[in-house]
Amino acid sequence: MKISSEILASALCVSILVLSSCGTTDSTNNVKSYDLSSFDVVDLSDTEPERVSLPEMTMAWPYGMCMVSDSIMALKDPRAGQMQLWLLNVNSGRFAQCLYNGSGPKECLGVTNIWTDGGHLFAGGHNDYKVMKIAVDPDSLTTDIECIAEMPEFFLKAVTLSDSCLLYAPSMVFDARFLLARMDGTVTDTIREFYIMDRLPEGLRPQNSISQMQMTLSPDKRHLVSSNMSWPVTEIYTVPLNKTIVLNGPVKTDSKVKVVNDNMGTSYVISPGWSMFFGLSASNDGFALGFVGRELKNIEDYSKGPESLLLFDWDGNPTKKIDFGREIVDFTIDFKSMIVYALVNDPEPMVVKYALPVGYEELWES
Repeated sequence: MKISSEILASALCVSILVLSSCGTTDSTNNVKSYDLSSFDVVDLSDTEPERVSLPEMTMAWPYGMCMVSDSIMALKDPRAGQMQLWLLNVNSGRFAQCLYNGSGPKECLGVTNIWTDGGHLFAGGHNDYKVMKIAVDPDSLTTDIECIAEMPEFFLKAVTLSDSCLLYAPSMVFDARFLLARMDGTVTDTIREFYIMDRLPEGLRPQNSISQMQMTLSPDKRHLVSSNMSWPVTEIYTVPLNKTIVLNGPVKTDSKVKVVNDNMGTSYVISPGWSMFFGLSASNDGFALGFVGRELKNIEDYSKGPESLLLFDWDGNPTKKIDFGREIVDFTIDFKSMIVYALVNDPEPMVVKYALPVGYEELWES
């Protein structure tokens, strides 16, 4: 008998809330290292992608992509004017914008991340701590927007575990990697897992604002992956969050956190600063991580986008490496149709697609 996603999500949420009554979650870690020779290569470098977005869909600075359904894609575009999100029907090319930047009940001030759950699009507010739930009509691309939560502090990323609780990464809460909270902002559990402790100056307590990160859930909500963009570390959690796999590699860096005091106050800077991973897309069997794939030798290298995708199963085993042979800005994968949608800047920002030449099951064969 199949269990509906709603029932499963509620059961998972209840399990986590039960854990919270026992105190702070104590995860067990399994640290793994990998190198690029561990992946089977899918070479798309000779494949010319098909353009999906129409030329009149004039994007400014888009990044952050996710599939709302099998035909609707959402993209963040913070420089597109009053609206903060693009909606694109990948089959018809029809497009629209949504989510005003403002203080109204159906508006928010900036967007930290977007994600999908139960056929809805969600957006996390950057400066007003809101969580917005957006229903999208697939034909007209009209939207119904609702503010479902206002968190007590600034958060970098968030995901919904059910209709009543979410997990988020607070920016300035010391020693807390993730917080589990009800929609009214009440924190019910704290996950205190940090993997950059050896990079911190003595006496400095860890906090998420020190490094960029991204996170996503598997569609069945059994796994969470959190990828550090500024460190070569990726964390895989089972849900409830009682087991962690930490992936180290394939890039080694001597970057450390430096404390900078100036007229503006105290800040924490990663030196040298870089981003080797960008973009994250998950299925029930594994996840794909955008990989820049080049040695960082000069200042220009530090602003490069991904040229490959690294795929792992949920046990942390490397499976496939998808090489584009060109730089992309961001990506998302429709695992049903086996299509990679990518943002490129060639010469203007546009959405393109690659049809994968392998089947779904083959993607996760290690």
